[in-house]
Amino acid sequence: MFDFDDLERALEAKVPAAGYAQDDCSSRGKTEKARAKHVDHTKVVRIWAISDLHTDDHHNKEWIEEMNTESTADDVIIVAGDISHKWEIITETLTFFKERYARVFYCPGNHELWGNAQEDSMHRLHQLLQLCNKLGVETAPTEVSVGDRCVLIVPILSWHHPQWDVEPEISGWHGLLPVDQMLSDYLLTHWPQGTSIKDGSAALAVDKVNDQLADWDHLLTRRRDFREVLSFSHFLPRVENNPEKRYLTHPNLVFGHTHFGYDLEVDGVRYVQAPLSMSSERHSRGTTVALGDFPDGLPFSHPFMVWHSRTGWAPKSQGAWSAYVERYGRRPDVTWLIPSYVADGLEPAPSAGITPKVGWLPGRMPVWLFGPKSQRIQEAAAESRKISERLAKEAAGTYRRNKNHAPGTEEPLPIEASEVGILLCKGNIAVIDVREGECFSRPANCIELPHPSKTNHFAALPDDELLDLGERIMAGEGPRILVGDPDAPASCRHAALLLAALLRLWPRDVRPLRGGFKAWQAQGLPVTKVAREPIDVW
Repeated sequence: MFDFDDLERALEAKVPAAGYAQDDCSSRGKTEKARAKHVDHTKVVRIWAISDLHTDDHHNKEWIEEMNTESTADDVIIVAGDISHKWEIITETLTFFKERYARVFYCPGNHELWGNAQEDSMHRLHQLLQLCNKLGVETAPTEVSVGDRCVLIVPILSWHHPQWDVEPEISGWHGLLPVDQMLSDYLLTHWPQGTSIKDGSAALAVDKVNDQLADWDHLLTRRRDFREVLSFSHFLPRVENNPEKRYLTHPNLVFGHTHFGYDLEVDGVRYVQAPLSMSSERHSRGTTVALGDFPDGLPFSHPFMVWHSRTGWAPKSQGAWSAYVERYGRRPDVTWLIPSYVADGLEPAPSAGITPKVGWLPGRMPVWLFGPKSQRIQEAAAESRKISERLAKEAAGTYRRNKNHAPGTEEPLPIEASEVGILLCKGNIAVIDVREGECFSRPANCIELPHPSKTNHFAALPDDELLDLGERIMAGEGPRILVGDPDAPASCRHAALLLAALLRLWPRDVRPLRGGFKAWQAQGLPVTKVAREPIDVW
C-alpha cells in the first residue's frame, strides 16, 4: 500500500535512534537546487511498485522472471512485502530485483515474519534488515533525485493492530470464526515474552524498529522541502483503504495485505496498491486483483509504474474496489447484507431488527464488474463454464450440492405471476426479459437481456453501458424476476443460474416467472409493444 503526498498523516514524531547503516535523507544536507546542478537532466528514471509477490508460488516466480527489465537499469522498484516466509526465496527475489534495478526499496510483510517457536518474529525482522543491508536493498527513508525533481521515499515498518478496526462487526449470520482462529499470523508468528498480536503490543514493537532507521523529527522537518513524497508499508494505513467487512471472504480479516488493486484518494492523499497476489487469485478473481494493466499487461509483465522523472506521478488507474468506492462511497453500518461468496458457508441468523440478506445495496453494480474489461470478460466466461458444467452433471446424474452452500440456496426459486403483481405495486424489483429471438411485446419497464446467447456477454460492454445495465438490474430490494419463453423453461433456469453467479447472488434470489411471458400476459401485467425489427444493443 502506497501513501502519497502527506507523510504527516501516517507518522507521529519519533525519537532519534542509531540503527542500520543506510543512505538515508536524515544525513544529507544538500538542497534540491544544489543537487540538481550535478545531475544529468537527460536521464529518465521510473519508480515501480509491487506487493504481495508470494514467489513461493511457482507461477508467481515465473511471472517475476518473465518481467520486462530490458530498460530498468536506472529505475527504482518498491517491494511492499509478502515475498515469502522462506529465507532462500526472500534472498533470491531481492537479489533478482537488485541485479535489474538501480535501487530497490523494501519493507517486510506478515509472511516474512512467520517462523518456528525457536525463532521469534522480532528476531526475524532484524535478520531481514541485516540481509537487506548486505544486499544493498534500502529500508530507510531517503530520496530519489533526477534533474530538478526529487522524491522523498519513506518505507514504514508495520504490523496489524486490533485498534485499527473501528467498524462494526457482521450481524445476522452464524459461522464466522474469530480472527485468531482463521488468520495464519496468529499461529505462525512467535513473539518475545510480553509481546502479542492480540493486544497490539506486537504492532508497537515493530513500529519501534522504525526509530532505528531514521531521525523522524528531522525527517518530518525536511518533508516540507519536497513537493513529491511517497511512503509505503505492507499494511493498510487507514481503514478507508479496505472494503467493508461484509464484502471480505473472511469478514474478520480486516487488516492489510488485502490483495486488491486500489487507486483511491482520501483527504487529499492518493493510495495505491498493486498486488501480484497468489496465482489462484489472479485466475479466480482477477478483476479485483488488477490495477489498470497490472499484473497482466501485454506483451510483457511488469510492476505498476508509480512515478516518471519527466511526467511525475502516474495517471490514475482503474481498480475495481477503488472505482466502486468512488461511485458509491462506503457504508460500514450495513452489516447484515453480504454477497454470495461471503454467505457460502454461513447460516442466516435473524434477530430483532435484523433480517440477513444476500446481495448488494439497491442500485449498486457488483464490484467485480468495475474491474478492467479484459479481466471481467475472462471472469464471466469462467462463471459461464461452471454453470454449463453443472448442467451437464445434472443431466448425467452426477451433480452434488456444494457443502458450503446453505440448503435451498443453490436452485432458482420460481415465482407466480400473481406474486409478481404484488411486488410490482411495491416497486422494489427488477424484471429481466431473457427470451431469445424476435419479440414484439415485452413486460413494461423490463431489462432486455436475451439468453443464453447474450447473457454471459454483458461483461464485455463498454464501461458506461455496463454501469447503466448493472445498476438497472440491481435496482430495488426485491428479487430479480426473469421472464422467459414458456416453451423453454430450462433456458430460463440456465439464465437464472448464470445471472446469479455473475451478480454474486444466491440462485434462489433470481426467480424465473412460472409460465414465462404467457403467464405475465394472462395476469394482466403491463406490457409494452416493441418495433417489428428490434435494435440489437449488443
